[in-house]
Amino acid sequence: MIDRVDVLIIGGGIIGLTIARELLKEGYDNIAILEKEKEIGKHASGRNSGVLHAGIYYTKDSLKAKLCLKGNHLMKDYCRQKNIPVFETGKVIVAKNEEETKVLFHQIRHLRQHHGHEYKYHSAHQYLPHQD
Repeated sequence: MIDRVDVLIIGGGIIGLTIARELLKEGYDNIAILEKEKEIGKHASGRNSGVLHAGIYYTKDSLKAKLCLKGNHLMKDYCRQKNIPVFETGKVIVAKNEEETKVLFHQIRHLRQHHGHEYKYHSAHQYLPHQD
């Protein structure tokens, strides 16, 4: 039984394990992780969709959007370093009406300008059967 630790982390999911990893890198070595399950990553961390989000739905230039994108890049870098495959399949966002189309075009311009990602616009007409 451990009597004393310098850092106690509650939860053995992705957040708790990442905190422990970063603390170890900083020189902390007396760390304990408390997990109520018999194995780590049994809850949300073990059931996530595996999608790396880019923060496009968060308020433009908000801390949440910036951290989301930074986390996206950090995770991809980590996976490359560890030879873990990352499948960059892209995302399809569908505007249902003219107003949503305007918002989507605005988001695309912003994302290109501030994040350097490539975004393509596809018209619904490309996917609908042609009527003569």
